[in-house]
Parts: sequence; structure tokens; C-alpha cells
Amino acid sequence: METAFSRPASRRWPFWHVALLVLLPVVIHLPELLGPALLGQMTSDPLSVLSVATTTRRDWLEGGLLPGLPGWIDGCAGVIVQALGYLVASDWRQGILPWWNPYSGVGMPLAGEYQPAAFFLPFVLLLGLPGGLLLMKIALQMVAGLAMYAFLRALRLDARVVLAGALLYAFNGTYGWASDGPSQPLAFLPLALFGIERARTHVGAGGWGWLALGLGYLLLSGFPETAFLVGTLALCWAVLRLVQQPASARLSFALRIVAGGSTALLLAAPQLVAFADFLREAWVGPHAGVMDVRLPDASWIMALFPYINGPFFYGQAEQFGAWWAMGGYIGLVIPFLALVALAGARERPARLMLAAYVLICMAKQANLPLLTGLVDMLPGVGRTVFYRLCFPAEQAALLMLAVFGMDDLCRLSADLPAAQVGARFRRPVLWAGLVLGAAVGVAWWLNGATRAALRSYSHGPVPTWGYEAASLALACVAMALCVAAFLGGARLPSARARMGLLSAAVLGEALVLFCVPLLSLRAPLPRNVPLLQTVQRELGLQRFVTMGVIAPNYGAYFRLPSLNHNGVPMPAAWIARMQRDFGPDVNPVTFDGITPNRPGGQFFLADTLAKRPEVFEKLGVALALVPHGFPLPGSEALAPENRLKLLYTDATADVYRLPHAAPYFEAGAGCHVQAASQTEVRTDCAAPSFLIRRELMMAGWTARINGQTVVPVFEDGLFERILLPAGQAEVRFSFTPPFMVWGWAGFVAGLALLGLGFAGKTRPASGD
Repeated sequence: METAFSRPASRRWPFWHVALLVLLPVVIHLPELLGPALLGQMTSDPLSVLSVATTTRRDWLEGGLLPGLPGWIDGCAGVIVQALGYLVASDWRQGILPWWNPYSGVGMPLAGEYQPAAFFLPFVLLLGLPGGLLLMKIALQMVAGLAMYAFLRALRLDARVVLAGALLYAFNGTYGWASDGPSQPLAFLPLALFGIERARTHVGAGGWGWLALGLGYLLLSGFPETAFLVGTLALCWAVLRLVQQPASARLSFALRIVAGGSTALLLAAPQLVAFADFLREAWVGPHAGVMDVRLPDASWIMALFPYINGPFFYGQAEQFGAWWAMGGYIGLVIPFLALVALAGARERPARLMLAAYVLICMAKQANLPLLTGLVDMLPGVGRTVFYRLCFPAEQAALLMLAVFGMDDLCRLSADLPAAQVGARFRRPVLWAGLVLGAAVGVAWWLNGATRAALRSYSHGPVPTWGYEAASLALACVAMALCVAAFLGGARLPSARARMGLLSAAVLGEALVLFCVPLLSLRAPLPRNVPLLQTVQRELGLQRFVTMGVIAPNYGAYFRLPSLNHNGVPMPAAWIARMQRDFGPDVNPVTFDGITPNRPGGQFFLADTLAKRPEVFEKLGVALALVPHGFPLPGSEALAPENRLKLLYTDATADVYRLPHAAPYFEAGAGCHVQAASQTEVRTDCAAPSFLIRRELMMAGWTARINGQTVVPVFEDGLFERILLPAGQAEVRFSFTPPFMVWGWAGFVAGLALLGLGFAGKTRPASGD
């Protein structure tokens, strides 16, 4: 007899389900949100760690209940998402279209760089608020949970399973570890999957609206690699549903899918056009070729037991490669349920497809020769950092399989006597346990080198073995609850009891693993306000260069032009100039001044700064920020008038002035120049002359001189130069990607198609 626990969810969403999906992300992060009022200020904000270095590295890894980074394993959460996202939000707040970033390098596109997510509205606006990175993470968790809830309901699963699956997705391993760009597209994969299901059951015109929204936000979310890889899962799901459609309905379904994808491309057209315009003049680094890199040995066990090697980046250097390779974690219960689900009959083609997808991802991560070559044949896949960025798609596929396994238990518990339920699941549970046990054994063996290195290191308040013991204990408890839910027999006579036990296992493991990084929350390091004030006062429109004192791209956060930057793609002209001025070993991606590039030369800019300051001066660099007391050998050989002048010093940093820094605006002889901003200047010339603007020259820059539009030309192969008339001139520079008129036309067309996509109605999906 069917019970409330085996019935598919009704058409109305239970209020308490929605409330839980919306409120639980807030509750989990409540200690940080309310920290100043309750616990003293505890934060995971990268701004307190990366923006102005005031202490040693060990200091910013400590301070919480557990050591390690406080909730993010990639500093791009700060130097890209936070720093550049704050600039995007600030531009939107002031009514400025965020086309250009004048504060990193010698200037570069902002929207065109893609990772700042310039059109990821309204989410990117949260980055303009205090604690914006956390607020955006919470908002995306809410969207992820609600979207997965809608998708699982469309599959006509048990109502409690739908809620559990949505919560699992909202608290998945990528959100637990990555607050940087790769986590942003993840919320919209289930929305795209829901759109595919709606297109499958649509009647009449339209039917692609939700699919267009899901795919559109994937494109706008700021990290195209993750969006592309999770999009492959949506593509596989769409192909599966196409094959399953009756022959008479396949064409209309395929047209809806194409319409949804086309509408998404049009909605994202301004972002895509800006990106395409930039790529014509960009350096893309290793993405120019195939990147078949194998997942480090230690990462396999860390995917199943996330903290078995300790907290983020706290330990011996041998484990750091494994941490950098992690795009999230999976845990032990979800793979177990996914393996059990392979024995189920309902939606069997979908289960087999999801299992094949996971196996292919794992083969590519392991760089197995034959399968890796086949995967690389798919356009674009080989140029992604697959071993890391496939984690979100991989865990989504596993979660969908696991949800099918949970639904099988609910249905059979409602239809069969308790003793027969255990008998039906005895063989699937046994095989799942054996396969998972073998996988754990292999992963444990691969992790041996890392474990050996860690035995000589104590992880702060918890010894090394404590992380291994706690990881195994949590896994054993969760697995015991799972097995009991499936095989409990007469001791668990009701579907309610079995589902309660299973929910305790899956949600308990997920929430515990998610909350462990929150134990590394710590009081923020004090910001070096006098240093920032000195730089703001002395800099003007010129640039500063730093060797670790201020992290790259945080010049954009503080609106201080910095030669340092971090990101890909980068302007090709600037990369060529960097390699000419600083040598071929310079790191074009992380130009922070402290990333090692040469043997024994950690601070690789120091030699150039001390012996050839004119290299920086020609780039408009007026100030140099170095760690306090850091020597600049060779500077004594310069003439006194060419040496750096110490302006400011404290316990953490020294600020030097470069004596002959080129001005941001420079006109010919006989001209008076009065700059109002980086884009507005007044000139008064006795005769026709020229104006040099030390901002990167790219297609899209124009200048209006007394109302007349001119196009700048290259100066020194890098900057901008225009001709000036005699007499007074009002000059205003502006940048718009060259083909943006097509971007806006596409966006308007996309809005019209989106409205059409929501026309019509859906029919109930047939039962299985």
C-alpha cells in the first residue's frame, strides 16, 4: 500500500521544505554572520588574510579552533572573486558598465576577462557589501538547493528524498571548500536539468524558459571551465531524454532544447562578446594546448575522507599539491548509495548514463591513456584543468545516483514487509560495500607518501593521527547507519524509520564535513591603514608595484593602480612586455612579485627594482612596496639621484618612491596638462601636440577631443597616444568592446525568446 513516504511530491511545495532550504545555509554560517555581536569577530574573509600582509604566513594559518585556511582552498576567492568582483559591484553601483579594470597591470578588460562575472546579476552586487563573498556563497547555496528540489520533484521521487537530495546539493563538497570562481556555476546545473524535464513534458509553444535561465546563468557565473564541464552533464541528460521520447515527439523536444540553448547564448551575449573581443588580443597560457594532468595520489583519498590529511594547507609541503588539485570532496555515503542505486529498475537508463559519466570523469582524472584520448576529442575538454574542475559535475552525477538509491528504499519500504526489504537489498549492499572498500583501499595506499610526511608534523591542537581517526570514525558511523537503513529488517518496520536513519547518515555526514572548515574561522588580521593611506596620498594616477605586501588585484579593491595582477586570460601585449623587461621566467598568471620563478630568486622583481628602476618608471610606477627590511642589493651602484627614496616604513613594509616615474598623462613641450581622473583630462597647448596615456591600448578605446571622436594609436607598443589641437582641449577616454552592438542586440532578442519560452503549459509526467 502506498504511503505518504512513497508518494511523489504534490504540485505544491511544502512551506517547511522551502524554509529549510532557504534558512539552513544562513543558520550554518550564523557564527560568522553574527560573530561581532556574539563571539568576537570571526571571519573567513580573504580580505583579512590576503589584501595587506601584516604578519607571517604561519600567523594567517592560525587563530581558529583548527588551523588552516578559513573555508577556501584557493586564494582566487580573494584575488579574483572578491577583489575584482568588488570593482564590478562598485561600477554597477555608480552606473558604470564594468568594461575596464584600470587598477591591475597596465589596465585590462574587466568583463572581457570573464572571471570577474561582470554580468552575473544580481549575485555579483553582493560582493560590494561587507562580507560580500560569504553573502554570495549563501545566496548560491539557496539557489542550488531550490533548483535541485525542483529538478528532483520533476523526476517524481519520494517527497522526503527530494528534500534530502536538495540539501545534499546545497551543502556539497565544492561549496564546502571553494568560495572561488569554480563554485559559482554549480547552483544553475539543476536549473538546466529541471528545464530539460519541463521541455520533455511541455504542451504547445514555448517550453524552454527554465532551460534558458539555467544555461544562461551558467554562462554568466564567471568561470567558463566549470560551466562548460557541468554543462556536459546537462547535455548527456538532454540526449538521454531525447532518446527516451516517442519518435513522434523527438523533433519538438529537440527544438525546445536548441531554443533554450540559443536563448541562453543570446541572454549572455554582452558577456560573450566582451570575452571574444578580448581573446583576439589575449594570452591564454597553458589553455592554448591540451592539459592532460593526473590527479595527485593523495587527492583520491581526500575526496572520500576530506580531512584525513589535516586542514587546508596546514602541514608539510608534500600535501600542498593535493590540496590545490581538489575541486571539492564527495564523502563516503554518497558513493555507497550510488553503487546501491545501480541495482534499481526505475529510470535505469538514467542510472547507467550517470554511472558511465562518473567513470569517464575518473578515468580522465587518472589520465588513463585510451579513455583520456577519447575524452580529449570532445571540443574544448582537453584545454580545461579537468582533474580539478570536473569535481562539481562528478559529484552532481553521483548525488543524482544516490538519490535514486534513497528513493528505491522508500518505495520498497512502502510496498513490502520489513523483512523482505532487507532481503531485496542484501546483495546490492554487499556489492556496493565490496567495491567501495576496494576503492578506499587503493586510495589509502596511494596516499601513503603523504601520510609518511605528515607523521613528523603536528596539526596544531589536533595531532596528525587525530584527523585520520576522526575521519574513519565519522565514515564508520555514517556507513553503519546506511547499512542499517537498508538491512535493518523487522527492527525497522516502517518507511519513516528507515528514511529517518538514512537521512541521519547522508545529511549528518554532509553537514559535518561542510562545517569542519568553519572551525578555522578566526579574527581578522589588522589592516595596515597607515600604509594604505600613505600609498593613497602619494600615488595619484601612477602605479605601485609590490612584492607580497598587497596581494595582486587588490589594487582594484582599494582603487589603487597596481602593476601586479593575477588571472587568465591576460593582454598579450602586456605579457610580451613583462617577458621582455623581467625575463622569460616571469610568471604571467600570478605576477605578485613573490612567486618563485628562478632558482634561489623568490623575490624575483628585487634585482630589477634595485638595479634597473627605470624599467618600472617607464611603466608609470611611482611607488614600490617591499617587506620591511628586505634588501635591494645593487642599488648602491646607482647615482644618488636615481636611487629609490624611502617614504614610509613600519614593522611589516617599506614604501619607496621611484624618482623618475613617467606620468600617467604626458603631453609634448608647450602643453599644460590637468588630469581630473584616469579618463578625463584638460590640456592647453601653444601649438598642435600629442598626449600619451599610460593605459593599455586595445581595440575598443576611443577619445573625444572637444566633442570629436578619435581612435588612439600605440605608444611604445603598449600605451595610448592621440594628437592634440592647439589651445584648450577637453579630452575624455572611454572603452567599449568593439562589437558590443551585437551583444546588446542579442540580449534584447534573448529577453524576447525567454518570454516565449515560458508560454504554454506542462502535462504531468507519466509514472514509471
